[in-house]
Amino acid sequence: MKIYIIGAGGHGKVCLDAIKSSGTHEVLGYIDDNTTKHDSTFYGLPVVGSIDDLLGKLKGQAKGIFIAIGNNKIRSEIFETLAKHYTIVNAIHSKTIISKSVKLGQGILVTAGAIINADTQIGDGVIINTGATIDHDCILGKFTFISPGANLSGTVHVGERTLIGTGAAVIPNMSIGNDVVVGAGAVVIKDLPDNCTAYGVPAKIKE
Repeated sequence: MKIYIIGAGGHGKVCLDAIKSSGTHEVLGYIDDNTTKHDSTFYGLPVVGSIDDLLGKLKGQAKGIFIAIGNNKIRSEIFETLAKHYTIVNAIHSKTIISKSVKLGQGILVTAGAIINADTQIGDGVIINTGATIDHDCILGKFTFISPGANLSGTVHVGERTLIGTGAAVIPNMSIGNDVVVGAGAVVIKDLPDNCTAYGVPAKIKE
């Protein structure tokens, strides 16, 4: 399928590498709302226009898109805007290990070295970054971001738009709410409610 990648930044490079490694789609170029990037080349591909252009002059040139935006809230907003007009594809690097029983939504990035084990459910727009591990029976809500080297044990439930920081660890059977930030290197040993920030070993909620 011919697609565009939204986001001509560092994260966009990683997404392009994942798509190229899988050989599943033909990337025509990048889309970015920063007009100073337009009519230039980024990571070997042209930056051809803005998100508005996808609904205007570029419409019909590609059937699909991938949203390479790290910010969970912005990624979710773009997804909702464009899902009615384009197929939102997944970017799964060939150097991942994903159980056949895993259920994947749309617009998911799984980068090199990540592992997802049996009967896990991954919602739309989730990012599972380099070397992260997700064990059995986890549920990851829409637009969650699992940072490089983070480790989720079995039966962990993560809410929507939550960020699990680099190198963080979550013990089994924990529930982490929506719009939570778990700091880098934190160890989660208690459930975390919605809309909080937690960090440290063990992780404590910032007052």
